[in-house]
Amino acid sequence: MFKNKSVIFKLWHFLRTYILTIKRFDLFLQGTLLIVILLETNVLLLLRRDATEGFNSAIIEDLVIVAGGVVECALGAILGWWGGGRRHFALSAWLAATSAAGLLVLAFPYTYSNPPNVELCGGDTISGSRPPSVIGIDDNAPARTSTLILTFILCALTQISIFAHGFTYLDDHEPHNGPYFYGILISIRLSLGLSGTNWLRASSTSDDWWEAHLSICMLTFMFAVLFTLFPKRMPQWEDEEILVDTDFLPSLGRVARNKAIILQTGALACLTISVLCFVNYDVAYVQARFNIEGIRQDPRTSRTLTDVFRSFVIIFFIMIFRVRFSVWRRDGVKANTASRVGGVVCIFVAVFFIVLAALSCDVAEIEGFEQSGYIQPACSAQCGCSSERYGFSPVCGLDSSTTFFSPCNAGCSELEDLNGFIVYNCTCGAQRAVRGACALDSCRLVFGVYQIFYTLILAVSGSYYIISYKHIYI
Repeated sequence: MFKNKSVIFKLWHFLRTYILTIKRFDLFLQGTLLIVILLETNVLLLLRRDATEGFNSAIIEDLVIVAGGVVECALGAILGWWGGGRRHFALSAWLAATSAAGLLVLAFPYTYSNPPNVELCGGDTISGSRPPSVIGIDDNAPARTSTLILTFILCALTQISIFAHGFTYLDDHEPHNGPYFYGILISIRLSLGLSGTNWLRASSTSDDWWEAHLSICMLTFMFAVLFTLFPKRMPQWEDEEILVDTDFLPSLGRVARNKAIILQTGALACLTISVLCFVNYDVAYVQARFNIEGIRQDPRTSRTLTDVFRSFVIIFFIMIFRVRFSVWRRDGVKANTASRVGGVVCIFVAVFFIVLAALSCDVAEIEGFEQSGYIQPACSAQCGCSSERYGFSPVCGLDSSTTFFSPCNAGCSELEDLNGFIVYNCTCGAQRAVRGACALDSCRLVFGVYQIFYTLILAVSGSYYIISYKHIYI
């Protein structure tokens, strides 16, 4: 059969037969979703870096997220319909455009590095690195901000393409495995995808910020190339006779008249807004509710292990629902059963949110905080603290059990070599303070309970995504 064929033909046949299969497409699609989420996260962190330095408004991150949502809502239907004939090429096009926009950011580098290290009174940093450089003018800031916003919007549209083109490509070839494919993507979105901020925060403020950004962009481009190699239809493709008009407006009209899809879309939108918005402000909520340092990990309240554990719990929980709602099972779940289970799941999510809202502990007042805002304590007024740059980094005065916003706000100018826990020579109190709020011991157990219910919310929400897909699929 291949005796007179060229080497290129044999290689191409080998790729099409053994490499470019549905299983590989599914694997590549999983990696694509994770990489695009990481690129989106890194873009937001770079925008936050510019905002911290005063080049942009402090709320630009929120405004960009809202803008991305508006663009998704306005163009989502058109994007999903366009490219239906060659879905893998449509997905590749969006990935290539996103990668190009991300690479364009590298043309406008930061002119200096000024990482937001925690400061002591006098300007020294906790990490012992050089004092922050003098903030100057960054001529690249406007162009860099524009390209970052463009990249974020393209990331949002590419995520729609991953489901509208990539997932649909899988579902067209193996519709009986739809819950499996969908469950994996949701698992990635709610587990590893939410850890991107912790993974990329340090690199986004360093001199070598471009290394992580370049790597993510090139991986995005790599997946764009890989998807072009797949055929339009696999050998197991079965043609179906289409008896309806598949143009855009008729298709949109059929969707709008389908009550089940409209109700499920509304329910998913409400659930997604509640869950992902809460996740977006999780660090700020933890700091305000429990006075626990959320940006820099305190070893006593570190969330590194819990983040890993959370990912496994979410994946395990969603995998159970994937198997239970699979059409491979002889006792497959019916549509009305899926609807009832979905309603119960939403009730559980609401209950878990109520539990999170009710959790509290005895946190002491932070010195300088008043109803009108924060006022520098008089005992450290001479320090010239810029704690708004590096955020909440509390210390507790050993004599008065008073919590200060940061070592600088406590007037502490030196650090003892005890894993960074003790600062001394403080002008506020008896000259010594310990890292962490004074309420740390009383809040640690409650914070552990908070993390358990936080994980349950994500796991149960992911399960509802599986149920909603099953309801519509049936």
